[in-house]
Amino acid sequence: MKPLISIIAIWFWAVTVFATPPALVPLPQQMQVQTGTFTLCPAQLILGAPAPAVTKILVDGASRETGEYLAAQLFRSTGYRFQIATNSGVAPVAEAILLTTNSALASLGAEGYELTVATNSVVIRAPASAGVFYGVQSLLQLLPPEIFSPRPVVGVPWTIPCVYIQDAPRFPWRGWMLDSVRHFFNKDEVKQFLDAMALHKLNMFHWHLDDDAGWRIEILKWPLLTQVGAWRTDVNFGLNPRSSTAYGDDGRYGGFYTQADIREIVAYAAQRHITIVPEIEMPGHSSAALRAYPQFGCGCTTCARPPGSLDITNSNPGGVFCAARPETMAFLQDVLTEVIDLFPGPYVHIGGDEVSFYNWQQHSLDQQLMSSLGITSMQQYQGYFTQQIANWIKSRGRTMIGWSEIMNGGLVTNAVVMDWITGSGSAQQAAANQQYAIMTPTSACYINFVENPSMTWSNEPPSQSGTVKLSTAYNFEPVPASLPAAYTNYILGAQGNSWGEFIPSRLNMEFKMFPRLCALAEVNWTSPELKDFTNFTNRLVIHKQRLTQMGVNYNRSMEPPQIAAWAQTQISTSYSVLSWDITSSVTTAGEIDLSFCWKTGAHGLDIAWAALLENGVELDRDTHAGFTGATPVKPAYVLRLPARKPGAIYTLQAFVAGRGGTNSNGIVYRPNWD
Repeated sequence: MKPLISIIAIWFWAVTVFATPPALVPLPQQMQVQTGTFTLCPAQLILGAPAPAVTKILVDGASRETGEYLAAQLFRSTGYRFQIATNSGVAPVAEAILLTTNSALASLGAEGYELTVATNSVVIRAPASAGVFYGVQSLLQLLPPEIFSPRPVVGVPWTIPCVYIQDAPRFPWRGWMLDSVRHFFNKDEVKQFLDAMALHKLNMFHWHLDDDAGWRIEILKWPLLTQVGAWRTDVNFGLNPRSSTAYGDDGRYGGFYTQADIREIVAYAAQRHITIVPEIEMPGHSSAALRAYPQFGCGCTTCARPPGSLDITNSNPGGVFCAARPETMAFLQDVLTEVIDLFPGPYVHIGGDEVSFYNWQQHSLDQQLMSSLGITSMQQYQGYFTQQIANWIKSRGRTMIGWSEIMNGGLVTNAVVMDWITGSGSAQQAAANQQYAIMTPTSACYINFVENPSMTWSNEPPSQSGTVKLSTAYNFEPVPASLPAAYTNYILGAQGNSWGEFIPSRLNMEFKMFPRLCALAEVNWTSPELKDFTNFTNRLVIHKQRLTQMGVNYNRSMEPPQIAAWAQTQISTSYSVLSWDITSSVTTAGEIDLSFCWKTGAHGLDIAWAALLENGVELDRDTHAGFTGATPVKPAYVLRLPARKPGAIYTLQAFVAGRGGTNSNGIVYRPNWD
């Protein structure tokens, strides 16, 4: 699409009329800022019982659910109850927000919309209900950031700049993947993620529900999958157990979603026009399932993992289903049948990445089947398995998605490729064969990686090795440059991935997601010629205020608050206690996260424990070996304050020693990533 006026003129006009231009994320395809404002409701909230709003919300049949969603959003922050009424007309109505699918531009497609804000009316017009919903998201972003507050805010003028927006997404797949396996997120946390997705007009929620480290979805026919596979003894991955939020009453780590939970989350997502794509890993990454039902593996303990590999209960992809056993396929079909019944969307993801071939190479049944089929490579054998699954899923009216590796043994039909391996060419190969592909390469879309590599431990928590800067995510182009124009429509879009090995909590997850997911949202929505990184970061200044109002954590890319420091004169090569008064930093009860960060000197600092004291009495202690130096090792500590006592003195203590000498100087930060 061509903009109605140039993007430079848009922002110049906006700056002329308003102190700050409309900071929409993602940026609309066309926006014209005009003179004047629309006032949503009275400037001051009347105390007491909620008063009716001046503005009404008018809807047609297709827009009623979105109208109810808008009214609920506005009520939370303004305190006003917005009357919803049916109106099948097409003309603007004074002092009303009209949501309608009548007389819409068909060329905008199912997700496009027009938004017109005049001084006395608002109209959101779209060909379908999804477009109306996205128009509402833009309308909310035109309001002050406080509109996203979960409770009424007083003293805010609820005004909207007069604009005309004509908008539609560039790609149909605008995704984000949540790994609920390595860390289990409860259903309320998942809903919070879905709300953040909706704000950014993301529409595909890829949900990683099983892996070697756990099985997270209830399957009624095979109950041991959750009774056994959903739990492990520790948080694992070298994380501090105290940083995690997913321990059961018995001390085991994990959890799972009941089928009632799944239905509730699916309905919540559907209200926000988000399709959930469940991922059930096969044939590899299946250790959790095989712990519950080992009869579907290779049938021998020595085949469970390659020699010298990690414990299969944690992260090693050694657990592989036996493709030669007929009962294995029957089991997987049982599982997928229940999955399909729970998730009404068109796609089912089966993983297919990082399959360890060691099991199949050592197992006689798999070797016999390969021989009978004339298959000469393990990649082809995986392709044989994957094609069977793809065909079965197709027979159930759905389409299979798999990671890059499903293409290694040749083309798999009835499937979509999700290309995660930077430079693999899997997406191009699929598109050239007129099959759809989704781009999610590690180099730009793995937003669990570190964002700023020079800011570790003081500014960013540990993560998988790798870096994806905000600018890298924003400048990513999903359509490969070498793909012929005739096949570019086979690239469905892009997706940010959040793998959970080093993510022990919702706050930590959000810290890694944002603002990089904001950038990927704009990659997927906005035409490339309209994108500008400087303009984007300028808009993020306001957008981060929205995230704050929503209670969404994000990476502030700045040094977190300093609450203590040590100098070489305080350090001994023998362990001793350092104490700091941190009363001014303890403003509320709850979790107090600490990060010890070495700054200068020839020697690092060994840390045995950290403790919180109230009026000289120890309340909590985190005991684990940490080190801060040129190569830090777990220098983060978690302390808990049950209740803050007014007037009390709070002291931080740490039991430390200089490693190899006393020339060590550093700072204790209170980061925001746990």
